[in-house]
Amino acid sequence: MSELRRDPEDGKVYSFDELSAYYKGKYNKGEVKAYWEKECTPIKTKTDKAASAEPKAKAKAKAKVKAKAKATAKERPERGPANPKRFINEESTIVQDAMDGLIWSTPNVARLDSYPEIKVVFRTDWDKGKVAIISGGGAGHEPMHGGFVGKGMLTAAISGETFASPTIDAVFAAIVHVTGAKGCLLVIKNYTGDRLNFTLAAQKAKTLYGLEVETVLTKDDVATVAERGIAGTLFVHKLCGALAEAGKSLAEVKAAAEAVIDATASMGVSLSSVRRLKPEMIAQKKMELGLGIHGEPGSKTVDIASATVVVDELMEQILASARMKAEAPHGYACLVNNLGAVPQLEMCIMVSALMKSKWAGSIKLLLGPAPLCTSLDMNGMSLSLLRLTPQFADLLSADTSCAAWPKAVAPFFPAPVAGIKLKDMFDDFKPSSDAEISALLEKACKALIDAKGVLDTLDSKVGDADCGSTLASAGAKIMEALDKMPFADPAGICACLGGLCANSMGGSSGVLMSIMFMGMAAELSKSGSKSWAEAGPKAFMAGLEAMMAAGGASKGSRTMLDALLPAAEALLEGKGLAGASAAADAGVEATKNTSPSAGRSENVPESKWRGIEDPGAKAVSIVFAAMSK
Repeated sequence: MSELRRDPEDGKVYSFDELSAYYKGKYNKGEVKAYWEKECTPIKTKTDKAASAEPKAKAKAKAKVKAKAKATAKERPERGPANPKRFINEESTIVQDAMDGLIWSTPNVARLDSYPEIKVVFRTDWDKGKVAIISGGGAGHEPMHGGFVGKGMLTAAISGETFASPTIDAVFAAIVHVTGAKGCLLVIKNYTGDRLNFTLAAQKAKTLYGLEVETVLTKDDVATVAERGIAGTLFVHKLCGALAEAGKSLAEVKAAAEAVIDATASMGVSLSSVRRLKPEMIAQKKMELGLGIHGEPGSKTVDIASATVVVDELMEQILASARMKAEAPHGYACLVNNLGAVPQLEMCIMVSALMKSKWAGSIKLLLGPAPLCTSLDMNGMSLSLLRLTPQFADLLSADTSCAAWPKAVAPFFPAPVAGIKLKDMFDDFKPSSDAEISALLEKACKALIDAKGVLDTLDSKVGDADCGSTLASAGAKIMEALDKMPFADPAGICACLGGLCANSMGGSSGVLMSIMFMGMAAELSKSGSKSWAEAGPKAFMAGLEAMMAAGGASKGSRTMLDALLPAAEALLEGKGLAGASAAADAGVEATKNTSPSAGRSENVPESKWRGIEDPGAKAVSIVFAAMSK
C-alpha cells in the first residue's frame, strides 16, 4: 500500500509499511491492517497534474517515501507497555502462580500434576456420573475460566499462557481426566487457536479413549464480523453447568448450549488498551467501541461520552444485531461485565444508566456488575444480553458453588423512604445586623475562596490536595447565607456557622469546625448579653477545647490547631486581631518542622512534610490576616 494515512495516536502521516514496521512484534498484520483501515485517516491525493508528472519525478518521490519509512522505523522509540508495573514473581511463572493462588483460595478445586506445561484445574468433588462441562482459553481473563470451576458450572478449565490458547495436549488431558460414561461438552470461544486446539483434542479423546465428546462454539460479540466469543460465553457455562448438575444427557445439554449461543449477544467499550501488555492505542478523550478481550481493534473509536450515552450506544448496537432479531416475550438477562480496571463506583453508574434507560423494562434478570470475563487491566466494560425463556431464567438462578458468579437478581428499585426532616439551622434565629461582625466574616470567606489554589497545592504535598477546595466551598456557602445571619446575636451566629460547616465541608475538617463553633455558641449562651469584645476570646478558646476533646489533636500535633490556639491566646491577652494574626503566622512557621501526631500528615513520611507548612494552619493564618486588615 503506497497510500499515506494519518495515525490518530500521534497525528503524523505514514505509509502502511511504516506503520507495520513500528507495530511489528506488538500486533499481527491483520490487526495493524484493521487499525489502518478503521482509524487512520486517508490523506487527500495530489492533483491530476502532479499524478501525471514525469517518471523520473515519480521515482524520486518513491525513493523519498522509502527513505522516510526507513528513518521513521529507526527514529520512533520502541514503546513498551503503558502500565508495566505488576505484582508478579517471574514472567515465566505468571499463569502457574495465579493458578496456584486460585486453588489455595477455592474449595474443591485441584490441578493436574503435569504442570506447568499442562495447566488444568478441575473439581475434586466430581465423580464422573454426569455430563462434564469443560472450557478454557488464554490467561488474563480471570475469573474466567478457572474461577467458574465448581458445582453448577464448569467441571474443568484449561489455561494457556496470557492471551494464548491452551495446547492440544492440555485440552486432551482435561477431557480424559473428568469425562465419564455420560460424556462431556467442550465450550469453545470463537478464536482460531481455541477452535483448532479444542477440536483436535476432542477428536483424539474420541479416537484414543472412545469418549463421547461434543463441542459448541460461542460467538456473541456483535462488534465486528469476526463474531468473537466474549463475556456472553458465561451464559453457556452457567446454563449448561446447571443442566449437567440436574443429570441431563449430553444431547440435551448440547442442544441447550446451542440455543443459548443463538440467543446471546455482547458488546464492549474501553477507555484504554490492555495497558499491562501493550502501549496505549486509544487517544486521550477517546474510547473504542467493540474492542476485543485481547485488545483487538473494535468497530470504531469515538469521543468519550457520558455513562448514559455509552449504555445507549451498546444497547442499540446489541439489539440491532442479527443475533437479537427474534422477539423476546420473556425479556432479557443482562450481564454487566468489568473488563478489569473500571472502579466499582463507575460500574454501578453504568448499571444505573442501564436501568434508567428505555430498555429497563425488558431487563428481567441482572447479573453483575462484576469482573467476570476480563482483559487484564483494560479500563472498559461490556454488556451481554440473553433472550430469556422460563427455562433459561430458572437455570441462571440455580445454585452454584462458584464464588465469582454473581447472583441473578430481578432488578427492583424500592421507593425512597422519607427520612427524618432535618431542622434548618436558621429556624431558631432571625436575621439581624452588626456591620463590624458582618464585614469580618465576609473578609474571612473571601480570603478562603481566593486561597483555594494555594491551599490545594500545599495540601497536595502532604495530604489529599483538597484543603483549599473544602474551605473555599464552605466560604461560598456562608457568603450565600449572609442575609440570613443573626449578626447581632453572638451565640446565634456561631450556631449557624456550626451548622453550615457541618453541611458544606467534607471530611473531618467540617466536623471539627462545626464542633468548634457549637462550643463557642454554648459558651456565649452562658455569658448572657456580653458583647463580642467581652465574651468572644473566651468563647473561641472554649470552642477549641471542644475541638481538641473530639479530635484528639492539640498544639504541636501539626494541624490547624497550631495556628488556632496561638491566635486564641493572643486574643485572650488583649492583643486584638493583629496580634492574633501574628501569632497564627508564627504557629504556621513552626509546623514546617513539627512531627505530625494527628491530621492529614500523620501517615506521611518525614521526607514529604519536612519544611512544608501545614495547610490547615496556613488557612487559619490567611483568615486572621484578612480580618486584621
